[in-house]
Amino acid sequence: MNTDGKMSYKDFIFPVNPYLIKISRRKNTAVHKIPFYAEKVFDLGEQNRIVTGEGEFFGSDCAEQFGRLKEVFSSKDAGILYIPSQKPLKAVFESLELIAQDIENVIKYSFRFIETNNNGSNDTSLAYCIADGSKSLWDYSYKFGIDIETLVKINTDILRPDIPIDHGWRVKLC
Repeated sequence: MNTDGKMSYKDFIFPVNPYLIKISRRKNTAVHKIPFYAEKVFDLGEQNRIVTGEGEFFGSDCAEQFGRLKEVFSSKDAGILYIPSQKPLKAVFESLELIAQDIENVIKYSFRFIETNNNGSNDTSLAYCIADGSKSLWDYSYKFGIDIETLVKINTDILRPDIPIDHGWRVKLC
């Protein structure tokens, strides 16, 4: 989790956290009707979480800020989503909307992320990456949008964050 309290996805760190973040949880259920008696409800497990929200970019560069977010939205594949005070989750950036306003230097937006794995398996692609021998913890911090203090804290076996990590080494991301 980012210790600076900023929401991030892949390599995009929101300059100001969205003012509304909703995390929805649901369960799959099945209902078996017993004639002339009652119904039996079966709990089939949790569905993947849905994260929605709204926020605003401020300042003379608000269009550029939205443009950077749009580039991240347009990129393929799932990424790690960090939400303040929540555990990170692997998610797909499903939708991004620009909400027009008549206020100069303010762009309002909304978003929706869908968690990609909520089946109880240990998906190591969320928790680790394999070092290629050319990057340091600082490089991984920038690449994944994770603050360096967090990476240093969870990778206690890496003594110096500024030296490239040996090829094949597992770098913990969360």
